[in-house]
Amino acid sequence: MTVDPQRARLEARLGRRYELTRRRLDIGKLSIDFTCVANPDRVLDEVAEEEDRLERISGVRAPADQLHLPYWAELWDSAIGMGRWLADAGEKLESGKWRMEEAACAPSTIRDFQPSPPNVLDLGCGMGLAGTVAAALGGRVLFADLEPPALLFARLNSLPWRERVRTRRLNWQTEQLGEQFDLILGADILYERKQWDFLEPFWRAHLAPGGAVLLGEPGRQTGDLFVDWIGSRGWRLTRHAEKVETRERPIRLFELRL
Repeated sequence: MTVDPQRARLEARLGRRYELTRRRLDIGKLSIDFTCVANPDRVLDEVAEEEDRLERISGVRAPADQLHLPYWAELWDSAIGMGRWLADAGEKLESGKWRMEEAACAPSTIRDFQPSPPNVLDLGCGMGLAGTVAAALGGRVLFADLEPPALLFARLNSLPWRERVRTRRLNWQTEQLGEQFDLILGADILYERKQWDFLEPFWRAHLAPGGAVLLGEPGRQTGDLFVDWIGSRGWRLTRHAEKVETRERPIRLFELRL
């Protein structure tokens, strides 16, 4: 069996810092080998312990919004639901058409991407599941996240499609990418209300004409509030839903268009 040198290097690099586990994820008709953190709670505990150590040294507690909490280390149900919905939505992205078939909560829409393949942004990508699915379906994907370890995992998990994948460290509050995308993905990035004031102008600046933003949301109260909030800013929202085994309620998917 041939060993992929790039995979071996990434696994060794990540394995020095984290305990890894590999899962086979069946995402629609796709089967993806996905490497992730074996114990996300342990990563969170380590961050908290380091913050306590720094506070003891300096006597100052860092503001909550400056803590780099490792949300990226969890494989969120929203990412699984989004990946399944993308994989099952219809024709593959590589065909030049992305057909969103009828879902339980919304009428069908048809999006013809020109040129093909489409540019896809996985924003706040975490370990990269949603963007990996988009790459497997033919999209040219940019993984963007604030945390460097997340980008390493995203690179590792998308290696079979590496020729159409890029990564970029990004703070969506302060930075711009200088390009536009046909599809912007965001799996579970709506949980914090104060981020919406940064996300909405970011989407507006980076969405190509006729493109769509697709957001995965697990049913939090903030998700309920977001629907009216985003509508008041001139976006058209279509709701979809996708069942995952670990939740009684489906993952909500908000498709936004200007």
